[in-house]
Amino acid sequence: MAKLLSRRSFLASTAAGAAGLSIAGSPFAAGVSRAADKTVMQLGWIANVEYMGMFIADDAGYYKDEGLDMEIVPGGPAVSVSPIVVSGKALVGLDSVDTIARARAEGAKLKLIGAELQRNPTAVMSLADKPVKTPQDLVGKKFGVQQNGAEIINLFFKMNNIDPASVTIVPVQFDPAPLVAGEVDAFMSFLTNQPVQLALKGIETNNFLLSDHGYSAWADCLVVHEDSLADEARRKQLVGVVRGTVRGWQDAIADPKRGATLAVTKYGASFGLDQKAQELTAERLIPLVATNETKKNGLFTMSKEGIDANIAILASAGLTTTAEELFDTSVIEEAFAGKTTL
Repeated sequence: MAKLLSRRSFLASTAAGAAGLSIAGSPFAAGVSRAADKTVMQLGWIANVEYMGMFIADDAGYYKDEGLDMEIVPGGPAVSVSPIVVSGKALVGLDSVDTIARARAEGAKLKLIGAELQRNPTAVMSLADKPVKTPQDLVGKKFGVQQNGAEIINLFFKMNNIDPASVTIVPVQFDPAPLVAGEVDAFMSFLTNQPVQLALKGIETNNFLLSDHGYSAWADCLVVHEDSLADEARRKQLVGVVRGTVRGWQDAIADPKRGATLAVTKYGASFGLDQKAQELTAERLIPLVATNETKKNGLFTMSKEGIDANIAILASAGLTTTAEELFDTSVIEEAFAGKTTL
C-alpha cells in the first residue's frame, strides 16, 4: 500500500506521531473526560500562519458569536490528530484525507466535514533561471525527492504518463541546498515551505503544484467523530465551528498580513516565528484555500467532483473507501444555508 506524503511527515521527516491513544471506539464513553465549557480544535502542525483563518476567527470573536468557547491546540511532529479526536479530547481536528482514510481502515469512526487546502501544497520547485514548468519537463532531469515522497511521485508519474525510468531520482533531505548547488534540476517541496526559505535568501524559484496535474488530494481537512454528527448539541457546535472558521478565513484572504501578525505575536508566539516568512507563506496559502471552486460554493466546501477525485487518488494508493464512508457535507451545507459567503 502506498503511503501518501502528509504535511507532518514532510515537515518532521521521521518524527513519530506519539499520541499513544487508541483510535477505535467512541470518544463519549464513560471515563473519558472532556471540558464541557470548551470547544477544542486540534491543529495538525505548530501554530503558524497556515491556520490564520482560525486565529482571526478566535481573535475577532467569530467563535463567540456562535456561542463557542474555542480552544485552539497546536500540533507538531509528536502529535497525531486522529486519536485525539477519537478520544474526545478535541471536537474537531485538522488532518489530510489519506491519514483519515487510513485511520478509518483501522477502525476509527471519523468523517471529514470540510477542506481548507483545496489545492494540495506539494510542489515541484526549480530555480527561476532554469525552470522546470511541467511534469513532462522532468523527463531527462535530476529530481530531488525525499524518501517518504517516493510513492507520491510514482503515483504522480502514473497520472501524467511519465516513465519513471526517464527521470533520475536523487534522494535528498528537506533542505533545498542540493537545488541551489545544482546537484538536482528540480526539488520536491511544499509551496509554503522551501520556496519561502529560498525567497528570504533572495533566490527566485519556479514552482508548479502537483494538484494542477492530477494529484488533487485535499489537505488540512476538518475531521470529526461520526458520533458528533449524530448528537444534536455537538452538531450545533460543529456548525458554529465551520461558520466561525469560514468567517476568519474570509478575513485572512482579504488581509493576510493580519493573519501573519497574529501567528507571530499571539497564537504561535512560543515558536519564534519570523514575520516576513509568515507573510510570504500567507501569500502562497491564499490561492490554495481560495480557488475557483470555493469562490463559487464557499470556503471549505467539498464538491462531488472534488470528493470523487480524492477517492480515486486514495484507491490508486491502495486505500479503498467510499465517499459516504469518509465525507459528510451536511455540516458545511447547514453552515452556509444556501449562501457562498458568511
